[in-house]
Amino acid sequence: MSTVATTGTTRKFGAGKLITLVVVLGTAGLIGVRVKSKVAQKKALEAQTAVMAEQAAAPESPTAPPKVTARGGTLIAKPEPMRWQPRVAVTGTLEPIQQADVGFKAGGRLLTIKTKMGDVVKAGQVLGVVDASEASAQANVAQTGVRVAEISLEMAKDAQKRSDTLFQQSAVPEAEKTTATQRALLAAAQLEQARAQARAASVMVGNAMLTAPFGGLVTRAPNGIGKIVSPGEPLFHIEDTSVLKLSASVSENDADVFEVGAAVSIDGSPVAAGKVTAVLGSLDPQTRRVPVIAEIPNGAEVGLLSGSFVRAQIVATKSIEVLRLPASALRPGAQDEIVVVQDGKAHLARVSFTIAPDGSLYVRKGLDAGATVVANPSPEVKEGEAIDLGPVPAAPTK
Repeated sequence: MSTVATTGTTRKFGAGKLITLVVVLGTAGLIGVRVKSKVAQKKALEAQTAVMAEQAAAPESPTAPPKVTARGGTLIAKPEPMRWQPRVAVTGTLEPIQQADVGFKAGGRLLTIKTKMGDVVKAGQVLGVVDASEASAQANVAQTGVRVAEISLEMAKDAQKRSDTLFQQSAVPEAEKTTATQRALLAAAQLEQARAQARAASVMVGNAMLTAPFGGLVTRAPNGIGKIVSPGEPLFHIEDTSVLKLSASVSENDADVFEVGAAVSIDGSPVAAGKVTAVLGSLDPQTRRVPVIAEIPNGAEVGLLSGSFVRAQIVATKSIEVLRLPASALRPGAQDEIVVVQDGKAHLARVSFTIAPDGSLYVRKGLDAGATVVANPSPEVKEGEAIDLGPVPAAPTK
């Protein structure tokens, strides 16, 4: 009997120790979770305090960072209204305002080269001459045809006059008078035809001489004479570099703030400046950006080179209203989303903005001036997620 009682007591004692151990472990785990939570909150508050301390130490000036405050453990920012002269950095290639490959209209042997690569020519200046002996011979034949037609016309007119006189004297029938008149008209038409052929032959002779269509720099020219050239074969290349054309592009969001007449300056050259001459109304199918064309006056004092890849600044003609936000307000992983708190819930707003030189955001569209923006949104935040900002701070007493 004593043996059975001892065994039951031992079992009860073992079960009690087990229950006690479970309770102790559960309590320790709960305490550990609370400790981790408190540590995380402490780190967040320290980060918020550091940010606000930096802002408090910063001077009140246009270059001071946007204000960030802490409410309910969340950093928030209020949009700061300001006027901003839109400015965007672009890259592009400088091209001549006009350029052309020039060749002879008439084929033949190249006789003379009047200019060489690197020369600066004027409009109408002779570049080269091809053999025009055949064209000159044809022109002489055409001129002879003109003289023959002129003589034929004089003879026809004399015959018409005699016929008219005899008809008035009733010496010839009316049919003969009509025939003489028609012969005179035919001779006049033949003369016009001969003169047209002579003009065409003269043009062919002129085509043997190649002239510059506009003034500019010769960047390609034949090396020597004697070559048989074909009609239209490009032999010379001329570039007008007095004005250079900058072909660049801006984003779709920036295109609506820049217009024809906006100022353009080339980085690294204090005297290289021009204006926007075209903002295309369609996107480039490859880059999905809006092409922009600008013209930059060039010269010895400017010293820009055609074909150079340059960086430039485009400045709008007038300032616009923007809302300034800290750069951290942009939701991580998104290109144009910020988080706005409305009625204690998160709202994902898509905005059009430009990054300022100090890194802050200049928002042009998609945000109200009175909105409350999360200054450091989480990349996992979702539409409608609850955000507790705590009680509204009381206004400071005077």
